[in-house]
Amino acid sequence: MNSVSRAFTRSPHRAGLCIAILPCRSERDRSTPKPGYPNEFVELPIYTHLPNSGDLGRHDLSRNHIIVLSCTAIVALPGEAGTASEVDLSLQYRKPIVVYSHDTASVENFSPTPPRLSRISDVRAFLHQYGV
Repeated sequence: MNSVSRAFTRSPHRAGLCIAILPCRSERDRSTPKPGYPNEFVELPIYTHLPNSGDLGRHDLSRNHIIVLSCTAIVALPGEAGTASEVDLSLQYRKPIVVYSHDTASVENFSPTPPRLSRISDVRAFLHQYGV
């Protein structure tokens, strides 16, 4: 997420803020964010009491539910278990979603259900459908 946050905040034509919904350190320490959060480019950190992420990204104590439910439409980028769980939650909550990647191997751990896009113009068209 550091790379995405950096790219967004450095974009000269951006609209909006870089927001991050942060996991807490652990179930025992819910008042402290997980180490490394937020990254230096986050402009609006939202602290949570939710410790789970990664392989536990579908769990009820994961911030991924808030991330997915707060979106109008979702563009999933290549990622690991946490991103794969966000893709699954997007499908569960019936959120509009596409997967954007030039390399199919980088998203092979994602559900095959969402459409795969490899052109940014197609991503723009997808988002435009939802007023984004």
